[in-house]
Order: sequence, then C-alpha cells, then structure tokens
Amino acid sequence: MADNPSRDMEAAWSDLSASLMQASEFVQQHANYRAEENRASAYQMMIGVLVKALEMNTRVDPDFPVWHVHDTMHLCGADNPDQRYLQTRIRGGESYRLWGHLTNEARLDVQIYAGESTSLPRSTGFLSFEDMHIETDGSFEVFISPERHGRNWMDNPPDSARVLIRQVYNDWTVAKPGEVHIDRIGFEGARRTGPRQDELARGLREAGANLLQDVAAWANLHQTVTDSDHATPVNAIPPPASTFAQGGAKNRYMTFSIYDIADDEALVLRWWPMGGSYQAVHLRDLWNSSLEYTNMQSSLTGEQCEASPDGSFWCVLSHRDPGIANWLDTGGLKRGYVAFRYDGIGDRPFDANKVPTLQKVKFGEIAAHLPPGTPRIASEQRFAQIAARRLHLQARCHR
Repeated sequence: MADNPSRDMEAAWSDLSASLMQASEFVQQHANYRAEENRASAYQMMIGVLVKALEMNTRVDPDFPVWHVHDTMHLCGADNPDQRYLQTRIRGGESYRLWGHLTNEARLDVQIYAGESTSLPRSTGFLSFEDMHIETDGSFEVFISPERHGRNWMDNPPDSARVLIRQVYNDWTVAKPGEVHIDRIGFEGARRTGPRQDELARGLREAGANLLQDVAAWANLHQTVTDSDHATPVNAIPPPASTFAQGGAKNRYMTFSIYDIADDEALVLRWWPMGGSYQAVHLRDLWNSSLEYTNMQSSLTGEQCEASPDGSFWCVLSHRDPGIANWLDTGGLKRGYVAFRYDGIGDRPFDANKVPTLQKVKFGEIAAHLPPGTPRIASEQRFAQIAARRLHLQARCHR
C-alpha cells in the first residue's frame, strides 16, 4: 500500500480500530473484569493509554518536540499522584537542549528510554535531581547529545527514543508547576508543515501497537499468581526495592500490596519518615491506575501526613471517613493496590525496621489500634483539605 499513501492511511486507521477492539476483548476476558467494581475503570484505563499513544505517535515530532503531559487527566500506567510527567519523542544520536525553572518541586529527574515500549521500557540515561546543577534562581539547562556539552549533560545513544521528566511535589500548594522546555538543536526556528500521509499512517499503527502492549502490561503488573513465591501479598507490605531495572526512577525504593477490605473493615497503616527528598503512599485500582486523587484523599506524601507523638505516620485506609487526619480514601473500592515510593535516600539498603505495616481491623474498632495522640480531623477541616488539593491539581494539570 506504500504506492498509494491515502489508502495506506485509511488502512492504518482501520488497524487502529481493530487494536481498540482487541484491547477491549483482552480486558473483558481478564480476571480483574469479573468484579463489577473493576469494569468502568478498565475502560478508563484504556482511554488514558489510547490518548497517550495517539499523542506520542501522531502529534509529537522528534524534530520539533512538545510535551505529552501525564497528570490528573490521565489516571493510568502506575501513575503517581505527586508527579507531573512530561514526555516527548527524540531521535537517537541527535542533540537536544532542555531548560526550565523550578518553583516548589521537591525534585525533578530526567530519564531517557530506548525503543517504543512505554510500559516496561529500557533506560539509556538518567539525570537525578541530586546530580543536576541548578542556579540559585531555580533555572537549569540540560543537554542531551552524543558529545559532552554543558554542566548537565546526558548521552544520547543511537537507540534512544523518548525523554521523560518527573516533576515531583511534596507539598500540594497552589503554586504553578515549574517550566520545562525542549528543542532539537538546530531546529529552533525551522519551518514545520502539516502532517504527511505516510507519517500519519506509521503513527496510527504504532499507537495501536502501544495500546495493546500497554493495556496488557498495566493489567498484569504485580498480578497475584496463586501458589507463586512472587505473588503480590494481600494486606501485607513486602520490603521496598528498586524498580530502575524495570524502567522506574533511579535510586527510588518502591513497594506494593493488594488491599482487600469489606464495608465494615479498615486497614491501619504505619510508616516512618526516611529522610529523603520525597516519600508517599497512594492507592490504585487493579488496572494499576491511581484512584481519583483530585477530589478525594487517596494519596499522602510525608509532608502531607500528620506525625504521631512517636514520630511515625499512622494512617487509616477505609471506605468512609474515620475522622483521622491521615485518611486514605478508597472511594468504596474493596480491592486495589496500596503503593509506596521513597526518593532521595540513595542506594543504601532500606531499613528493615521501617518497612510499612498493615493491620486489618473492624471499622468501629479503629481507635483501639491507634496510639494516643493520633491526629484527628473535623469534617470542616476535611472539606478544606480536599479543596486545597483541587486548587493545586487544577494549576498543575495546565499544559
């Protein structure tokens, strides 16, 4: 069909439609889909994956890169409520300038990936916040190129395909997120015309391939396997470990558990300050999409948590408000994931004495399982708490 660009583009659109049907058939046959509470979220996950795949493959040009913004509008892909993800395509072996200005970010990390996979990618480069030179006014400049250039330099090997920025927020204030820009060097003032049929056909097919790959990957990530030594535990937290080899951030510790509670139950969760630049806990559904976090408190950073007199963070995970300041709201979802992230504590072994703990209790007996002095909250304060989250995330989701 290459000799007839119009027909090839039309065929590519049909291929994309077929990929959509194949993705929906996959989730409908998945074990998670058996529970009624997981069905709408399955389609929400597919919508988020599709939007990202279409933007990255049909709108983002590696010669004239712009950011695909992954935030509160896209709850999918093991996303982090405390991060604003900026991603664009680049050409391996070419030179790019990335620059911007920090505001109230806890950290900003830059990562380069090879290939087209977006779910379990291979990293070809990482520049951590600790290693980045930032001016006193918050401005920074990073060069991504085959030859060393500037104070902040990242090699761009021939197989590089994408660059990802993680803007991380500890304190969800109303301040606007910092600015991050990118240009391919030598193309800053070049003329870019409209789409070409052959390029659009290629992009549609790649978007369909990404859709199928990512829907399967996120549906099966941390999947519980009966009688497996590596099954994700239920209502118990395993020791945190690095996920860099699986495409995660460098020097980040993560851990996951499946929570499973009935309407009259809750989980009492205890975790500890670890001294890094960022740490947080948040809830996901079984498709590995964050629960709604703009208008309900399904996530908490270390700075957002109220510490108890013993110095640790005591939280309650439940379907309704227990009157505890550190509440993790499930929104009524009986079974999902609880995830922890720890950044900036280096590559030293995680303190085994500070692995988070979970205890299932009856909702009416929560108080008996919390230490004296556990911070409580009134309904008016909770309303203000949610309103503040909404203001911050409205500002943060602007492109």
